[in-house]
Amino acid sequence: MNIFLRKIESLREAQETLKRLGVDSAGVGIMAKKMMMKNFFLKGLSVRGANILKQECISVGGDLALPKAASFLEGVSTDAILMVNEAQLEKLLIKLKAQPFGLREVGERLRDVIRSSRALAFAKVMGILNVTPDSFSQRDASLSDGGSFFRGGKIDTECVMRRVNVMIDEGADYIDIGGESTGPGSVNVSLKEELARIEPVLDIFAKKKIFSKIKISVDTYKSAVAKIALEKGARMINDVTALRGDVKIARVLAKSQCEVVLMYSKDATARTSRESVHYDDVMKTIISFLEERVNYAVANGISRDRLVLDPGMGAFVSGDPKYSFEVLRRLAELQIFDLPILVGTSRKSFLGGAVDDRLSASLTTATMAYLHGASILRVHDVKASRDSLNAAWKVLV
Repeated sequence: MNIFLRKIESLREAQETLKRLGVDSAGVGIMAKKMMMKNFFLKGLSVRGANILKQECISVGGDLALPKAASFLEGVSTDAILMVNEAQLEKLLIKLKAQPFGLREVGERLRDVIRSSRALAFAKVMGILNVTPDSFSQRDASLSDGGSFFRGGKIDTECVMRRVNVMIDEGADYIDIGGESTGPGSVNVSLKEELARIEPVLDIFAKKKIFSKIKISVDTYKSAVAKIALEKGARMINDVTALRGDVKIARVLAKSQCEVVLMYSKDATARTSRESVHYDDVMKTIISFLEERVNYAVANGISRDRLVLDPGMGAFVSGDPKYSFEVLRRLAELQIFDLPILVGTSRKSFLGGAVDDRLSASLTTATMAYLHGASILRVHDVKASRDSLNAAWKVLV
């Protein structure tokens, strides 16, 4: 007799596995759901509601992990971990409809999270176009990153257009233009200088009708840059400060219909450091931060359905690379927001080695991010990334 472990990734895979075994159709419908175990981290439950939820979980065959203090009804609110399979979850959601202490709302939120996690979307690729002289790669225009777009201290729009057309041909869905570096060692750029880098690119895009071919994103935290970019045709603002860098930017974005990227960063300013921050729970910290920034954006007039979340990567999270890899492993936890997730690991130092040697690791981490819930991947290498993500899609569907 042989015994081996079989990992089941989806309900469809569970159904197909049972069919191949020869299980009858009725049995497939029942048992496939039992094979799909799910763990939910619940934050801020009322202590009384949590204890009721635990009993309901046990009654359907699942369980709820609670801190010892909450089990003794100490305190007002608590966190918990819900452990159920698909079949148990269906029964639990029915029971929660009649429960007090906010448990009905818990059930509704669980439904939203499940719906989001099941809705696999075709990956979108965001090509990077940094028109900055101090980005991490200044030599190679094929990386669309660095000083190769400058001639005599000014933007070479012909060089920019060559790179943009290549990225469009290679399958990019967005192009993200950056006029100010924000990585470790970068320096402040004046509003005048940032506009001197960004505006010629936006103007040539208008002239060449690029705005009608692809979505243009502008990577900025400055309200004046965002306003001009949107007026010229940009459809996304990618703010590494999550609206903290300029108190006026939320009002500017509220008046548009653009997508808005809110990124986690350990640093309050646009300039990130190499500090090796320690986290007791890195995803809990990121989720708490993004929850506060989502609420801030909505309170300032930006509709929730226009928000995109970025957990940050590399130095934006910590100088210690282990946390970036942990974020990738646990990325699906961000699906609790039911919002698009953008991830950018491309060529970043946490991958190790020299910049020119990071392609394989960039492709692997982008694909893993997609498999764990990212819907937009921000990359330097558009064709290679598109090919890798297309292959992942074919495996999944």
